[in-house]
Amino acid sequence: MDTNVGKELAALQRLTVKELRTRYAEVFGEATNANNRAWLVKRLAWRLQALAEGDLSERARRRAAELASDADLRMTRHRFGASAASTAWPASAASSTATPGNRTGTSKPPDNTKIRSCNRRG
Repeated sequence: MDTNVGKELAALQRLTVKELRTRYAEVFGEATNANNRAWLVKRLAWRLQALAEGDLSERARRRAAELASDADLRMTRHRFGASAASTAWPASAASSTATPGNRTGTSKPPDNTKIRSCNRRG
């Protein structure tokens, strides 16, 4: 890392949030609404290093895009061991009825449950 960039990164740690936001606008060419100091420092450090040492190569960008398009993302929640593409509920879950011994699908506790206050002192 260039010593000049190292000095700039060290200087970022001493800036206030308002000064970081101003520096962000200078470096990125647009304002930000962020007030998270750590996030601003990280983003500015990344950008300053990228400007000084060069950004990702075109080959690396293509590979990242390729990996992102091939990613196997789950778009629905896991369904009782079924594949992610399956959207049908199991017959046992869909047809279950709430009985005193089987409280599936209800938010009511069993009949003999003692309910205590959680904010009891003592």
